[in-house]
Amino acid sequence: MHEPLSQRLARILEANPSAGGVTLNQLLEQTEGRGLYSVMILLCLPFIGPLSLPGVSTPFGAAIGLMAFRLARGKPPRIPRRFGDRALPPTLKKIILGGGVKFLRFLEKAIKPRHTVWMSWPAARSGNALLVVLMACFLALPLPPIPPFSNALPSYAIILIAASMMEEDGVMIWLGYAVVIGTLTYFAVWAGVISTHLAKWIYSLSQMFQAGP
Repeated sequence: MHEPLSQRLARILEANPSAGGVTLNQLLEQTEGRGLYSVMILLCLPFIGPLSLPGVSTPFGAAIGLMAFRLARGKPPRIPRRFGDRALPPTLKKIILGGGVKFLRFLEKAIKPRHTVWMSWPAARSGNALLVVLMACFLALPLPPIPPFSNALPSYAIILIAASMMEEDGVMIWLGYAVVIGTLTYFAVWAGVISTHLAKWIYSLSQMFQAGP
């Protein structure tokens, strides 16, 4: 019987009331790797607004990309020991039990197991993880606040794909694919606009120097 991640996560944390009772890697193991998707989702939350956050998105995007790349290679879902094997402090456990579990419950209202047979195929899981890697690369780009949504669109795609993989929702993930296509189109359009204006500026500058004094 399918158990929502929010319930399992709350049960694991409540069963380990002491400060040294559970680590992030233990959470990932006891949630059968599904907790890694929630970590990806939580790392995307600061970027769901229209303006980008230069300097912050780069490390977060890199972390998401590394975690997703391990999934694509079929490696066990783990966080580096330096961070993953540290015991969760009581304050962080309260945050996870509070806001983190509530946010997962909100996602679970819309995202649930539906038509999930193909979602468990190794090729599908690897392909979806590689899409997360691709979106994480766009999130990690050190872009200025303009153009807008340069952090938000990759974050939306990661959240939808990660949540759909987490709950094995073979319907909602198509919305994630649509957002991926929209993100690629958005970046391609802006790349074209920027390159066109840059070429015009370089041409004007060269003409100015050729004209001389």
